[in-house]
Amino acid sequence: MVDKDTLWKGIIEDLIEDFLLFFFPEQVEQIDFKRGFTFLDKELEQLSPQSESKLRHADKLIQAFLKNGEEKWFLIHVEVQGYRDSDFAFRMFQYAYRIRDRYNQSIVALAIFTDANRLYHFPEYREEFWGTETLYRYRTFIVLDHEPLALRHSGNLFGLVMEVARRELDMDKKDDEQKLYVKTEMVRHLFRQGIPKHKIRHLLDFIKYYIDFEETAFFNKFDDDIQMITKSRRAMGIREAIIEELKRKAQEQGLELGLKEGLKEGREEGREEGREENTRMVISRAHKKGIPVEDIAELVDLPAEKVKAIIEELMNGEKDGNE
Repeated sequence: MVDKDTLWKGIIEDLIEDFLLFFFPEQVEQIDFKRGFTFLDKELEQLSPQSESKLRHADKLIQAFLKNGEEKWFLIHVEVQGYRDSDFAFRMFQYAYRIRDRYNQSIVALAIFTDANRLYHFPEYREEFWGTETLYRYRTFIVLDHEPLALRHSGNLFGLVMEVARRELDMDKKDDEQKLYVKTEMVRHLFRQGIPKHKIRHLLDFIKYYIDFEETAFFNKFDDDIQMITKSRRAMGIREAIIEELKRKAQEQGLELGLKEGLKEGREEGREEGREENTRMVISRAHKKGIPVEDIAELVDLPAEKVKAIIEELMNGEKDGNE
């Protein structure tokens, strides 16, 4: 399994322009993108004490230039889930003064907290002794504070990266089948966005390895799903894909869909009945897979309240059938 810190370092470097656009929207126009970026990993490694070398965090030091010719260094620190560091704020301060002392460079610092333990989401380092006070405050982004779909629809490609990190926080109570659905759904959305192929490859790797499976076989299933998606002749949205899959399963089980009858008879009311039956079936299957109501509502293009009502109706129907 690929370490998360390795994944973060890689995706930041691969999508650096999107990264800066996402986290620094108000200042990004000042950056001279034509001059490119230099990743100062060796310089940062020299500043990190040997005792910290095994700690699970991802650090990137990036050199960029502004349009006015000024040189700027970006210190990016990603705190990986599962690692708690009570000295985190001091370490951010330590990096800052060491960079200043060694290279005479001021930095723009950002801490991204990808775990769910708010006790360790420190936004600043503060020290006071006998009237002398040191305060070092840096930018922070707490993944837990953002809804997955809000990140997806941020209008920035790196928002999809953050969506993956956010959904991973909800995976503890999900089985591999549910994880596979979530990951495949994100991939289908990705392919609908018209993103350049080289960026898609980076995002596919991040999605594949960031949300882990319990059973290795599901990695193969995920790869098979990706092949089916990429070989499709037309861009099929997740809603259409689910409907097609459920229709196929229904036909295999010998079930008669209202849609089939409606299309055969050519009657508009039959078509409408079939669409409604299809929608209800999609909602039922998706709900049983543990998919959130808000996500189901987006898939079937109905208000969340309507989806909740249909779910309650279906559940009541199942109860009556069991009595």
